[in-house]
Amino acid sequence: MLDDLRDVVRGHYVDPKLTAKRIASLGAPKTAVLLREHVPTRKKARSGDLGEVLATEFAELELQYHVPIRRLRWKDGREMALRGDDIIGVGRTNKDKLLLLKGESKSRATLSTAVLDEAGGALDSDRGRPTRHSVLFVAERLRELGEDDLAEELEDAVLASFRGISVAHMLFVLTGGSPKNLLEVHLKGAAKKKRLRHAIGVRIKDHAKFIELLFGGL
Repeated sequence: MLDDLRDVVRGHYVDPKLTAKRIASLGAPKTAVLLREHVPTRKKARSGDLGEVLATEFAELELQYHVPIRRLRWKDGREMALRGDDIIGVGRTNKDKLLLLKGESKSRATLSTAVLDEAGGALDSDRGRPTRHSVLFVAERLRELGEDDLAEELEDAVLASFRGISVAHMLFVLTGGSPKNLLEVHLKGAAKKKRLRHAIGVRIKDHAKFIELLFGGL
């Protein structure tokens, strides 16, 4: 199971197609060395990256949104956090209209109200809509990948300032303690804003040790 998760994490840093090409031309050992150039060594950066990886996977597998861009592939430094919304997901209504998911992920050994408030503030910013820059970032990467139709939809959404587009929120936390009570309180406050918000908590009791073990095997 840990090996499966490592495969998922690797794919968030480097496209598996690129990895396959490198293995074919350079061999597996050299490919592994190059992969590790993308992987952070500091605890905080590893924790944050794993939270974003799991949040992305949850959005796709459980909430059924398509997250078209793996943001970690575009980090400009292995230890640096990316700016903008953590997750931009794309969905469809029954009438094939565009739906958007704005997500924030947090990974902490010990969760606190302050951490949830910070994430909630990010979700509520820009009137609860995704930041224009974050959506354009996704659209431009899609253009580079040849996925022009979806890119154009996202660009049109930005040009229209997201008018007429339903936006849902996702708050994802990875923590060493039980997040249940804190998330319940958070959701009660968020309900006043009348925008759908998903709150997901994943508990790993040995939070720091697990992250060290996971990344140590990449």
